[in-house]
Amino acid sequence: MITDKLAKNSGQWLATPGPMSEIVISSRIRLARNVSGYPFLSRASDDQRRELAERLRIHLDSRATKGQWEYLDLDQVDDLDRQMLVERHLISRQLVESKGTRGVAISVDETTSVMVNEEDHLRIQVLRTGMQLDDIWNQINGIDDRLEDNIEYAFHARYGYLTACPTNVGTGIRVSVMLHLPALKLTGEIERVFRAAKDMHLAVRGLYGEGTEATGDLFQISNQVTLGRGEQDIVNDFKALVIPRIIDYENLARQCLIKERPLGWMTVSFAPTAF
Repeated sequence: MITDKLAKNSGQWLATPGPMSEIVISSRIRLARNVSGYPFLSRASDDQRRELAERLRIHLDSRATKGQWEYLDLDQVDDLDRQMLVERHLISRQLVESKGTRGVAISVDETTSVMVNEEDHLRIQVLRTGMQLDDIWNQINGIDDRLEDNIEYAFHARYGYLTACPTNVGTGIRVSVMLHLPALKLTGEIERVFRAAKDMHLAVRGLYGEGTEATGDLFQISNQVTLGRGEQDIVNDFKALVIPRIIDYENLARQCLIKERPLGWMTVSFAPTAF
């Protein structure tokens, strides 16, 4: 089972430094999708959930025969392995805590997972170390297109992809970048970043996303607007505007700390290694 393999190694997205890794820990893109002809999970019966999960598993297993995926039925995974999957950012806490038939397909290299019957019927995500949004977008867009060749998504000509949560309607895309921002936290400037992020319709969350607190000065920055803009536009904003600006603020704060408190800064500069 893939969980046995995972337990022997660190998470792939932490295994080697990626671009801008001195500040950018990882980057991720997630797509929310639902299957046409089935109600959202909050209205689905147990039989509909089972039927949907089996249908999606068959499609995902067809790729697994090429050695690209391994599908896990969450009911057959023990609590410790579920927690490990959450800590690896391969599944969400909501998938663990929800009831009924549900599962996840995980790629061999741990960079990609597809959650089945989470909040939506499908949550496709690609996660990589450092700042790699272009590569991630190209990969996840290809996965989405191949799935859509075999599955009819719930789609509205005006509103786009239909999702259980109204904030995901439209493109259904969530771009998320995890940043290590100790200098902004130490200088007290992190609140200014939070305010600026809110003005730009961005969400700032903790290590494990929505509903979690920041740990070790690690923060996830993600978009809140998915309707009215194209996926590539959202990705480009993160790549060229949002993340570079925060990186500049963090670097400036680090330079100030080095000048004003060199000994104190030496202590905190090793925080990512400890993590």
